[in-house]
Amino acid sequence: MMEQTITVTIPREWITGLPEEELTYKQIFRLGIRQYKIKRAVQLYRDDVGSPGYISEQIGLPKQDLIRELRLCGIEPDFSEETVQEELAE
Repeated sequence: MMEQTITVTIPREWITGLPEEELTYKQIFRLGIRQYKIKRAVQLYRDDVGSPGYISEQIGLPKQDLIRELRLCGIEPDFSEETVQEELAE
């Protein structure tokens, strides 16, 4: 896995009460990125940009995760025949 160094200045209150450990900050950052990707993918689907498979590929989320999140948002995704077969195989 390639790494990239990013420097961000944030309000101190955002991290008050958290352990000042690199692992903690990495976990918070990872969770935030995942939530952002999910929110972005759901919006792209609502905007009819593409299929769940296409959007998940572009955003970098597993397709099954996107489908689950769409359903949690009350959206029943349209499925291609290929997607239906994949769903039935799991």
